[in-house]
Amino acid sequence: MIESSVVVRAATPDDVDACIDLWCAAVAARDGVPEHPAVRDRAASKFAAPRVELLVADGPVGALDGFVLVTEPGTGRPTDPADAAYLSLLAVRPEVQAYGVGRRLLIEAVTAAHTAGHPAVALHVLADNLRAVRLYEAAGFHPTGHEFPHAVTGVPTRTYVTR
Repeated sequence: MIESSVVVRAATPDDVDACIDLWCAAVAARDGVPEHPAVRDRAASKFAAPRVELLVADGPVGALDGFVLVTEPGTGRPTDPADAAYLSLLAVRPEVQAYGVGRRLLIEAVTAAHTAGHPAVALHVLADNLRAVRLYEAAGFHPTGHEFPHAVTGVPTRTYVTR
């Protein structure tokens, strides 16, 4: 098996603004639209939730290749499993997608949640974001429940859970 060269570390408080910037840029690139203040506001609110872990993958000097934010059970949707930590945000710089950054961050996030005593991890993904769906399914996440409209865009969204 080939080991990933992606280096993941615990984030510092100084990384939060860069994570929010990366989230906004990744969403805009994914959707093919300009960055929107509502996306930034929603991301910032997620960083205010009780945290299990915030991990980053360092990129070129002064930049992040990606990050993942995992928050406490109960910080996602009321229909998420009560014992599931919530994978609130996962973003990878568009230029380095498909190089294992997202996979490594996802693995490290699930491990951190389990180490913190959470037997399950839940996440929400846009139903039409097939690249992300494939990543989550390959990591052992399974769809649960019914689709629901995304809080900002109204796009059909689905909950995925791994134990």
